[in-house]
Amino acid sequence: MGAGVLFSLFYGFSLERISLVILLAVASVITVYLTLVRQLERLIRLVRTGEKKSIGELEGQFNEIYGFYRNLSLQIEEERNYYEKLYRDYSELLNTLDIPIVSVDEKGNFDLVNDAFIRSFSYGSQGGRYLRIDRFTRRTGLIFPLQEGQYEVYSRKLGKRYLVSVTHKKKSGFLLTLTDKTSQWKTKQLLEKTRRYAVDAQTVADLAHGLKQPLANVKLALDLYKRTNRPEYMETLSKELNSFQSRIGGILQIFRYGEEFDRVDLSEQLMKVASFMSSIFSEKKIQFKVVSLDKGIVLIQRGRLENVLKNLLMNAVEASIPGESSIISKVRASKEVVTLIIADTGKGIDSAALQNVFKPFFSTKSEGSGLGLYLVYNFCEENDVRLKMRSAPGRGTVFVLTFRRQRDEE
Repeated sequence: MGAGVLFSLFYGFSLERISLVILLAVASVITVYLTLVRQLERLIRLVRTGEKKSIGELEGQFNEIYGFYRNLSLQIEEERNYYEKLYRDYSELLNTLDIPIVSVDEKGNFDLVNDAFIRSFSYGSQGGRYLRIDRFTRRTGLIFPLQEGQYEVYSRKLGKRYLVSVTHKKKSGFLLTLTDKTSQWKTKQLLEKTRRYAVDAQTVADLAHGLKQPLANVKLALDLYKRTNRPEYMETLSKELNSFQSRIGGILQIFRYGEEFDRVDLSEQLMKVASFMSSIFSEKKIQFKVVSLDKGIVLIQRGRLENVLKNLLMNAVEASIPGESSIISKVRASKEVVTLIIADTGKGIDSAALQNVFKPFFSTKSEGSGLGLYLVYNFCEENDVRLKMRSAPGRGTVFVLTFRRQRDEE
């Protein structure tokens, strides 16, 4: 008993340590019991063999055996009370937590559940007593691997989303905590949707300013044509209208209202766009190189990602020198993120222009709309993507986009 208490005090309480101390106590009880049996057998042998013993000797030996038995009974009772209290305290501690917790042995059987688990999953009511983890996952629709880690799981049956933490118990089995993230997830989705539809005042001002000049040019060309009826002014009008249409199209790409987020394999999407643009690479005599393509699932707006990839690759094409430059791409996946790298060995951009490349309608090209990189920047802001850019005149430009990685399995 004393050894069990000291062990628990020094090393802390847990189901594994409690079980270990119980086993030690049982072993000691068995040892004492065998000793008691041997002494009783000895007394029986003495009686059967007729060995002469005085009443005092027999009474002393009997009292010794009885005292030994009595002490053993008291010790067993004390240890039973101690471990009952220890288990009760452990259970009460788990019940104070408002997070569903369940202990599972190495065979997948439930050892222990707390009150929060019973409330959350109607454990024990209407035939819903899940004695095994496989039955629990089947009944609730919360599917996750029984291996150490954290898993965000959505159940269609419950209409809820949980963060499931699986921890190895030191001896064997697992301890599971199931945190309800439904409200938090819904709030996050609402905020993201609000952010997607919100346009700040500065952006509106920049867009209005950018459209002001093309509108003025259209008005002037139309005015001149009305006065002179000369065909060249009609050509100018047509050109200005096309430019204006291009800018409007760019703005509509930036604010793609209503597009939902989707699970996308980044490498697959990159190669799809690269295949679409392969004829342009061939025509410009630019080599497109793929260094590596790791599989990595990301949660983004698929249509806008496609436009971003087209813009980055087209920028690289326009910055390249035909027959001399090349475009290099790479998708690198780690446990938490997926990184997309697109680089070219073209003309590069000077430091003064670098400060303005992500502003709407800024372009280093004479006929550029100035919306391509602003579209990239806006997409990254609204899709939680980290964007980096490096460039040097005569050496080329590198774009690095870092996405949060999603679980690969559905």
